Amino acid sequence: MLDAADAAATTAGRRRKSGKGQGFRLSAPDRRALESHSVGMATAYFEADEWAVKDVGAKESYDLLLTRGDERLHVEVKGTTSEGAQVILTRAEVERQRELAPANALVVVHSIDLDRSASPPVASGGVLHCTSPWRIAEEDLTVVSYVYRPGGT
Repeated sequence: MLDAADAAATTAGRRRKSGKGQGFRLSAPDRRALESHSVGMATAYFEADEWAVKDVGAKESYDLLLTRGDERLHVEVKGTTSEGAQVILTRAEVERQRELAPANALVVVHSIDLDRSASPPVASGGVLHCTSPWRIAEEDLTVVSYVYRPGGT
């Protein structure tokens, strides 16, 4: 949430002061370590349930495409060092997952340990929670940023 709030404040021309939460911002290497670790945990989780797993995150607005016989499942994966009470979703992620429901899932890996003493940072541990099918209700979403075009341009 801090990264999204920072992006919103930057867009608005304001600097965000540190607030409650983890007390630090994640760098690009931190985010890559969290993402790689959480996708790896999700992959192992689904493979243990006999799904064939393909990482499609580089070309799709979701992370994993699962197949098992005629079944297909489209999975969004989020990793966080927090307790996972909330995660940031892009507009594209929400729209695509709504299109794919009920053949979809959200995997949140929370409480990940992040070792910044290593270069690059190393993520480990965490608790995996899977929601499938994942139906996204409006009341579960909070707007954190808008883009405004002054003068209608």
